[in-house]
Amino acid sequence: MERSLRFAGYGLAAAYAYGAFVHVANMASLSGFDWLGAPLKWQVLDVIYLALDLAVVAGVILAKSFWIAAFGVAAISQIILYTLLRSWVLDVPDAFAVTPESVSYLDGLVAFHTLSLVVVGALVFLSKQTRKAVS
Repeated sequence: MERSLRFAGYGLAAAYAYGAFVHVANMASLSGFDWLGAPLKWQVLDVIYLALDLAVVAGVILAKSFWIAAFGVAAISQIILYTLLRSWVLDVPDAFAVTPESVSYLDGLVAFHTLSLVVVGALVFLSKQTRKAVS
């Protein structure tokens, strides 16, 4: 079970490395909008999620279990942001209005994070059960 969790971590590290790349592209104004002119909440969220994405990637690469906590915080908070707080996230000046495709992308992120939480949660639970049974 530990091995399965490690392999799940590798897959998530790849996804979170991509997420870090997206945040850096946003900050470099390479993703279609001027980041310095973007709403402050978007700037703050880019910085926070870049840090969380890098923590997940570093934790997996270094085989440190803190990646699971960083992943949990990132996934749960993004699910909340893109469901319960979606209107707040998308309440921006007209120059930054979000397209229907972008809203669909947020729906995809919610699905990805929900599924990832279920898989990692199950693997952590089963890993603990396996350790208990062995000892």
